[in-house]
Amino acid sequence: MRDPLTDCPYNKVYKNLKEFSQNGENFCKQVTSVLQQRANLEISYAKGLQKLASKLSKALQNTRKSCISSAWAWASEGMKSTADLHQKLGKAIELEAIKPTYQVLNVQEKKRKSLDNEVEKTANLVISNWNQQIKAKKKLMVSTKKHEALFQLVESSKQSTTEKERRKLLNKLTKSTEKLEKEDENYYQKNMVGYSTRLKWENTLENCYQSILELEKERIQLLCNNLNQYSQHISLFGQTLTTCHTQIHCAISKIDIEKDIQAVMEETAILSTENKSEFLLTDYFEEDPNSAMDKERRKSLIKPKLLRLQRDIEKASKDKEGLERMLKTYSSNSSFSDAKSQKDTAALMDENNLKLDLLEANSYKLSSVLAELEQRPQPSHPCSNSIFRWREKEHTHSYVKISRPFLMKRLESIVSKASSGGQSNPSSSTPGDIVIIHEKKEEGWWFGSLNGKKGHFPAAYVEELPSNAGNTATKT
Repeated sequence: MRDPLTDCPYNKVYKNLKEFSQNGENFCKQVTSVLQQRANLEISYAKGLQKLASKLSKALQNTRKSCISSAWAWASEGMKSTADLHQKLGKAIELEAIKPTYQVLNVQEKKRKSLDNEVEKTANLVISNWNQQIKAKKKLMVSTKKHEALFQLVESSKQSTTEKERRKLLNKLTKSTEKLEKEDENYYQKNMVGYSTRLKWENTLENCYQSILELEKERIQLLCNNLNQYSQHISLFGQTLTTCHTQIHCAISKIDIEKDIQAVMEETAILSTENKSEFLLTDYFEEDPNSAMDKERRKSLIKPKLLRLQRDIEKASKDKEGLERMLKTYSSNSSFSDAKSQKDTAALMDENNLKLDLLEANSYKLSSVLAELEQRPQPSHPCSNSIFRWREKEHTHSYVKISRPFLMKRLESIVSKASSGGQSNPSSSTPGDIVIIHEKKEEGWWFGSLNGKKGHFPAAYVEELPSNAGNTATKT
């Protein structure tokens, strides 16, 4: 069975980022292991130095006081002070670097497992729907073949059977037709669900991608903080470590977290000019030119399916127009929405565009078959070069490749298109303006004019004036 997710750019980007993140985690663990060994060495060295300082102090106690003994007494105190510094450095590394790092890594590991589970769950839904479509299609093909055989039997036996036998055969044909219609609708609905499950999987990958980037940012910030604290403690050792401290401080000053995150995104990105996703199209028995079904019969079965697609295309087109008007209003008057509303509306537009593309691809494919049957010129459509087929045993499956840039770029493009053009509208108004109403529409958008400009505006943001005001008008 074909896997629709293996070669998906979204999947490749996510896996590349996961691999990059895993390497980063391993590096973080190795650095922490080195710090632990350094802490152990500092604490061990401090204990040894304290013992030597104590031995020197005892030796001085049994020695007569003199200039030389006083000088060695300062040497003993210097050993104690140095031992204390090493002890503090070892403890500081453990408390300020090692312990917090392991805590962060443990939390991040749990988060990554949760993100992987989300991706796997939505991916299973996509694969399950894909397989359900194939299964429903095969079932529909078998039922259509049986129904067609029964139909031919009824047609051929009209003159050679009794009235009772004909009624019996017609009853069977009616039941077969009802069963076929149910299976056809079931297959169609599963195909429609396919784009929503795919969209959910893509959005989950997008969200998980952003979450992992945030984890990477947190990890890099943690390493930066650890190195900065390490540098600060090292600086306490005085002039002998000044050179080391200067080098470390110079390296710290060059750290740019945002630049590192950008580099991560560039390294894990797919080197392709366009990202496309595959979607199954509906395939019907009557499309097969090699089937036993005659031309008239094939045409009569294809036309209702085309009408159904046309109805859905018209509805999706109307939805697109409404969303475009809403985005234009948001772009022209920021008081009508916030960033979240604009993003949510753009996401709805993106979902509707995908649905419309899939419906039009299905419609184009069926229209091409019908045109061939009616000996008409083939229809033209931009998706004609994006529809492909593959054969699996006795069935041929069709799918379309639809351009799917990453979610953030798609939403930015939608909002940009809405704000860069379009008809002037009365939504660019200020409180107290009087808008003349020309038409009220059920979708909640009215058509009117303000200061010589005509356009649509949301009815929820205006108050209709009484009819004795002279005109049909609203107040913003």
